Amino acid sequence: VYDSGPVAKAEVRCELTQTPSGTEWSYRVLLKPANEFMNREGQKISTSRNWAVWLPDYLSRYDPDPLRYYLTVNAPETRDTDFAWGDFLRRNNDELVATWGNLAHRALTFAYRNFEGRVPEPGELNATDRAVLEKVEGAFEPIGELIGRCSFKAALTEIMALAQEGNRYLNETSPWLAIKEDRKAAATSIYVALRVIDSLKILFCPFLPFSSQKLHEVLGYEGDLLGRLEIRTFREEHKAHQALCYEGGEGAWAPSQLPAGQALRKPQPLFKRLDEAIVEEEMARLGRPA
Repeated sequence: VYDSGPVAKAEVRCELTQTPSGTEWSYRVLLKPANEFMNREGQKISTSRNWAVWLPDYLSRYDPDPLRYYLTVNAPETRDTDFAWGDFLRRNNDELVATWGNLAHRALTFAYRNFEGRVPEPGELNATDRAVLEKVEGAFEPIGELIGRCSFKAALTEIMALAQEGNRYLNETSPWLAIKEDRKAAATSIYVALRVIDSLKILFCPFLPFSSQKLHEVLGYEGDLLGRLEIRTFREEHKAHQALCYEGGEGAWAPSQLPAGQALRKPQPLFKRLDEAIVEEEMARLGRPA
């Protein structure tokens, strides 16, 4: 195995193949994520000592996307990292709830209450409107490249930064104030915000599929964002392998085309704020017999 850097390892496989003309070697170069180690509250993970996070146990109390998010942004891509419940709580409350969830919920709630439950018809977009749309729409290619290089932490960090941009845009345009004197201006900023959210839904989807599907439905779309999950067998010249694939999904790796007038469903928060008491509760479970 050749270590080509902190992001990926190149594994060279040599295969001996019998052909009509004789014996041939074939070489296959595969890129794989190259991670270090994740510890648990400062100690090495040990299943025998129950010093671990057990997925069925976790899912009995929490939703899956916060764990997917935390494991990605805290991934040991270049150095050892630590799974700490205090940090998990902070990431959930400050980033998923207060940043991404807040952007989606306040824009959708405002639209649902003030524009008859539909995506409002915008007026003419100004420079501020166009700038935020262009920034989000222009992120699909570079973020897709990061994912393709297995730079998942960097990709997710970039997407969350775009959610922060969306919040700044809403704070700057303040549609809740504008609607008192200029309903069309409020409609325009909410329309732009919903377009941003619709695009972010796609960007977040590889990491947060459950909340992205929930948002997909609230935005008024039908069907599955990713589609039906299937296990397929792919046959190559000398071997076959299986892969998880999605079939028939509505989602595409492309910016939002959310139409004005589309009916919205009643918004619900994407994520749950966690109480600080869970840190002590989860720490008390560590080391006990499973």
